[in-house]
Amino acid sequence: MKTIEVLDKYVSVYYDGTNDVNILMSLMEEIADVCKKENKKKLLIDLREMTGEPKFMDRFRLGITAVRVFRGLSKVALVYKKVESNRFAETVAVNRGLPTRITHDMDEAKRWLDE
Repeated sequence: MKTIEVLDKYVSVYYDGTNDVNILMSLMEEIADVCKKENKKKLLIDLREMTGEPKFMDRFRLGITAVRVFRGLSKVALVYKKVESNRFAETVAVNRGLPTRITHDMDEAKRWLDE
């Protein structure tokens, strides 16, 4: 299941489906279209209930795709399971110019978006 909501300060996304890379890349395209249409520059994505763990190279591909599709956004916060802690996709995105934060704490993500 996915939910995309346009809020005052950002677009909020909830996704609890599979970690299939192709599905996630398609979802990113859809989210980017909503951000552009609604003229929102900040994004909050909640993947805490997503099933499975993306492989190392899939995280790289997702980070690269995020940079391409979310170009122009000022901040992207992703809330993910606490067990995932290396934040590799965050590093890939940040190193390529997309301000990104991956955390397991929803409140931290929202505070970062508000900074």
